[in-house]
Amino acid sequence: MSIVGDFTTAFNRQDVGALVACFTLGATYHDTFYGEHRGHAGLRAMFERMFREGRDYTWAMDVVVESAERAAAEWTFGYVVTDAVPRSAGRKIQFRGMSLFELGHGKISAYREYFDSGQALLQLGFAPEAVAKVLRRKLEGR
Repeated sequence: MSIVGDFTTAFNRQDVGALVACFTLGATYHDTFYGEHRGHAGLRAMFERMFREGRDYTWAMDVVVESAERAAAEWTFGYVVTDAVPRSAGRKIQFRGMSLFELGHGKISAYREYFDSGQALLQLGFAPEAVAKVLRRKLEGR
């Protein structure tokens, strides 16, 4: 199995220790919702938060192209929001996106993802005006 496969398996099991083990010690992870995290401690905190705020995760890597230095994946992602996020609790969220994995020594050294965050925010129950505000801030780099 590849490191992307190991990552996906660990994520879907919500196995934080196995997830963190997929990354180099100084790895960076840029998550569209949770921001950028660095190093094993930062990644552990981010994944623990994700798994508190969601349940029933399914992350399917639909297409993966991988070399020794990089992997790109087109994926489908879904989960149910927990009571930890009261305004969206119980909502089923699903969207498609892509990720770029930079690899080093058989592990992930950097992760970046790209998806339509507006679509996800609407599913979370944000009003269209609030989505527009969030997306405007992203465009302005804030």
